Amino acid sequence: MSDFQKFLDDNLGNIHLEGGDMIAEPTPAYDIYQEIREAIVSLRREQHMTQKELAVRTGLTQANLSNLEKGISKPTIDSLRKIADATGTRLVVNFAGQEVL
Repeated sequence: MSDFQKFLDDNLGNIHLEGGDMIAEPTPAYDIYQEIREAIVSLRREQHMTQKELAVRTGLTQANLSNLEKGISKPTIDSLRKIADATGTRLVVNFAGQEVL
């Protein structure tokens, strides 16, 4: 072990910051998949459709839709297009400025 590494190991544990409440909390990362999940569920419910009904209309399995809505799997553009077609909507991709949370 180098002298520098030994110095770091010995001293980094001794650092104490004053005013801990002044340390900024990390900003939560934007989760596009959560936004997509919420949009799918909202659209399906607005149209009074069950997952099974949407599955029949899209050609996707009900298990696949359930996994998308739960966040277990991530949707492909193709599956999003199928959901849009099955619900009579249009899939729109939009790049927008980042909001400061």
